[in-house]
Amino acid sequence: MKTIALPEMIHKKLIYLKLEEKKKNIAEIIDRLIEEHKENAFRQECELFRKRLAKKGDTLFDLLKKSRKIREEIANEWF
Repeated sequence: MKTIALPEMIHKKLIYLKLEEKKKNIAEIIDRLIEEHKENAFRQECELFRKRLAKKGDTLFDLLKKSRKIREEIANEWF
């Protein structure tokens, strides 16, 4: 267990969230916030990936077809 220093206003907001969501402790709130942050980052990366594909004129389906072709070529070469 570690202790971290928080500004009073952040502490109050965390306590409010804890009570609002009926969690046992603030660690559960922080864990949920971290998971939401990871999900948002993943969504942003997905959107960036889609934009890059669209800029190249490809779709995800096109990329999958190309990767399958490459895997087949490698498999034929090795086996």
